[in-house]
Amino acid sequence: MRFNRALSAVASLVIFVVPAAAYDNPKALVEAIYASYEAGQPPADLTPFYSERLKQIFVDYYAERAAEPGAQPEKPFDPFVGDDHYLLFDLRIGEPMVLGERAAVDVTFNNFDHPSLLSLALVREEDGWKVDDVTSHGGAEPWLLSWLLMYDPLSV
Repeated sequence: MRFNRALSAVASLVIFVVPAAAYDNPKALVEAIYASYEAGQPPADLTPFYSERLKQIFVDYYAERAAEPGAQPEKPFDPFVGDDHYLLFDLRIGEPMVLGERAAVDVTFNNFDHPSLLSLALVREEDGWKVDDVTSHGGAEPWLLSWLLMYDPLSV
């Protein structure tokens, strides 16, 4: 009995910590991203979900921050919940709108008592569908992930 619980715990960790699988359709990718959040664990590494373009934007962002005098390492931004703390309720993943090698999927949820509406822009790469950008339409200040990473909105 104790062995079965331990094996089950390890299996659930493997499922949520190793999201490097290729996704054949956009909805499967988005469902995989949010499966771990619903289980109360964020993915250990979000980069396998990102397109090559978005990965490069993150690399450039962190390289620029590291070059600043007195720079401290930052906690990576989690665009799939848009917050440092989360407790998701009423998660709904919309049907993908696909145009060739691109797709968009809307995701709604309540984080604690704050409603969120995100749109995930996806692109099909050689190894399957990947997230190319994230837009937040809910909350007091809408944002576009790539824009936040490429430009400092506080300097405007």
